[in-house]
Amino acid sequence: MKLIGSKMESDFRDELLRSNDSLQDPDSKLRKALEIEGHDTKNAYVLHWTPEQLEDLYTVLIGGSYLVVVEIDKFNNSKPPIVEKNELKLYLHGLSKMNQVKLAVAQDLACTKHNKVP
Repeated sequence: MKLIGSKMESDFRDELLRSNDSLQDPDSKLRKALEIEGHDTKNAYVLHWTPEQLEDLYTVLIGGSYLVVVEIDKFNNSKPPIVEKNELKLYLHGLSKMNQVKLAVAQDLACTKHNKVP
C-alpha cells in the first residue's frame, strides 16, 4: 500500500511513535514479554491493544517484518505471558482498509528507523 500523507496516516504515525516510546520503558510488561522471547523492541510498534477483563492482548509489529501477539495477565504476575509469532501474510488476510493503512505506516516507520544512522 502506498502512503499519501493523509491526516489518518499522520494520526497513526503519532500513535505508533508513542507506542514505540512506551516500549522503551524498562518497566513495561509488554517490553519484558517481548524481550524474554528474543524480540527487539527498539523497532517495534503496537498495532492493536485489546484490554480484556483478565488480560491485555497486544499485536506488535517487530522490525517491519513480522507480528507478535502477546497476552499479559492483568492480575497474576507469576503467570507467564503468552507470546505467539505470526507472519504478516496471515494478518493481512481480511484486514480492513484502515488497519492496512496503519500497518503500512508502521512498516514505513520501522524501515525509516531501521535505516537511521545512530
